[in-house]
Amino acid sequence: MTCAPITQCRGCHAPVEKCEVVLTMDPMPLAGVFSPTEAAALAAPLVPLTWLLCSECELVQVAENVSDTTLFSHYNYASSTVSGLVQHFVGYAEFLKTRYSGIEALTFLEIGCNDGVLLQRLPRNWKLVGVDPSDVALRATLSPVPYMLHNQPFTQGLVLDQRLEGKIDVISGSNCLAHISDLRNVFEAVSLALRIGGEFWLEVHDLRSLLRGFQWDTIYHEHKAEWSEQSLQHCLGPLGFSHVQTFRTSMHGGALRICFRKEPQAGICVAQPVVLRPLLRRLQGAYQARYETPAVRALIETKRRGDCIAAYGAAGRANVYLNQLHELRFDYIVDEAPLRLNKFIPRVATPIVPPSRLVEQPAKDCLITAWNYREDIIRKNPAHSGTWLTAFEED
Repeated sequence: MTCAPITQCRGCHAPVEKCEVVLTMDPMPLAGVFSPTEAAALAAPLVPLTWLLCSECELVQVAENVSDTTLFSHYNYASSTVSGLVQHFVGYAEFLKTRYSGIEALTFLEIGCNDGVLLQRLPRNWKLVGVDPSDVALRATLSPVPYMLHNQPFTQGLVLDQRLEGKIDVISGSNCLAHISDLRNVFEAVSLALRIGGEFWLEVHDLRSLLRGFQWDTIYHEHKAEWSEQSLQHCLGPLGFSHVQTFRTSMHGGALRICFRKEPQAGICVAQPVVLRPLLRRLQGAYQARYETPAVRALIETKRRGDCIAAYGAAGRANVYLNQLHELRFDYIVDEAPLRLNKFIPRVATPIVPPSRLVEQPAKDCLITAWNYREDIIRKNPAHSGTWLTAFEED
């Protein structure tokens, strides 16, 4: 595994000496990896996990950088298999169609298009371009799709090689900025590709929702950075982007949908600083007291009595949660995504099983690790006779 400490802020390129440690978690395996066998799970390598705050742009980021090749050559996340995400992108597509309804020949590029869950819902008269380095994105194009895919990272080199300079009307990136090592390079590539007046839409996990909800399960190596509205303005303003508007959505327990416009000249950042350190200290306290929550206390007691306990939702959050609570052993974890079924959570070796297991091997308590989809999960599993518990509450 290729992993090295960062030497500069991913967002503004300030030297790492400008960053301070705000949280140190137990070393853990990569949250996006699911092991094919129990033996492989037990042998999964552990990586240190440290959170830094940049004093220049206020970006919060993971100190340990795992290479993109390691993260995306065998990716286990297909957006179209998550019903809540599909609903989100149906709504996002309608939002974009309404906003740009007056432009007939719009050129639209999506960074991190995954399996095309958004692009396939946009107007066919738009010129659609997807950029994504993962194997999931490549497999999605094996059947006819209405967009062109560049199966590689979005960089200035790609823009120049494909002669896209100044030719894109709208660029969008949903949940992709968290996974990029050199964000400054991506922002410069966006500036290069957009025409003057073109718009850059970003959907990112909202740092303040994360902190207020004590969502330490969102912190892992694949989530290399967490954004606030102010940190985005700090990083994009000097590159010639003006802030247009911000919407808040419920995606992933709290997210920002934020728009920037490319201006003729480089701008000056006027974003006001936010007071993050008190919130970061509270998050650190919640992490340190993670065995003391009502849900975990109930699970420990149920397990002590010898009853079955389960979890639901084997995404990255669950990998973090189960590994950071490794003294609490679950009998199994339920998931609906075919890419994960019959595999194991690395290191703790929890088997990933289909929802039918809740009936075949009833759990006294089932912890919803995919807590941002709690109501949907409960609705789809009326046969579960035990107690539903929630790892985290939505902000």
